[in-house]
Amino acid sequence: MTLRPSLIRQSISTSALLFDMDGTLVDSQASIEAVWFEFADRHGVDRAVVAQALPGRIASDIIVRVLGNRANVESELNWIRQSEEQNSHPVRAIAGAKDFLASVPREQWAIVTSAPRSMMVRRLTEAGLPLPHASVCAEDVRAGKPDPEGFLAAAARLKVSADSCTVFEDSSAGMAAAADSGASCVAIGAEPGRNLLRVNNFTSLRLSRERSELVIDVVPEL
Repeated sequence: MTLRPSLIRQSISTSALLFDMDGTLVDSQASIEAVWFEFADRHGVDRAVVAQALPGRIASDIIVRVLGNRANVESELNWIRQSEEQNSHPVRAIAGAKDFLASVPREQWAIVTSAPRSMMVRRLTEAGLPLPHASVCAEDVRAGKPDPEGFLAAAARLKVSADSCTVFEDSSAGMAAAADSGASCVAIGAEPGRNLLRVNNFTSLRLSRERSELVIDVVPEL
């Protein structure tokens, strides 16, 4: 990937795009917090502790981070999955995500999410977004973000090297995973920390092609 700055915009040239889902492509915060805050209440844990553990991580890692070694992870996972299936909080697409995904060739993008596959399908469908040609979900990895396993696997499924990809992420765990995979990263939203190219949403992005490469123009947000 190369980044070409100019006075009015920046351009990113890349082989493929790897997207996180929750907080990046879809706004599912209310849905996620409803389930996990009930989990916190069941165990007498401060909701703030759970909220801090949530972003970017797979459910089993969150459970262990919150409850420690006393956790019956399999039992808690079953409860989480049932609660997620029963959850009725709506989700919506992040601004500009639908049009941006529609502009990317199907074989050049994938989703890497800490959600299970069934939840990925449900949330993308509810948000009116296309299902990916390639995806890596919670059940596909042994180690969740910030481990780079998911991004490395997604790049392999697209038959490109991870260091030629660009990741879109909203969480610090996901950004760390992207960095360790060798991929470049565009931060979506306002997560503080890493010195990355950052946009509020996808409305400031325009996509074109140069031979087999994707070129993303980042139009300055006024």
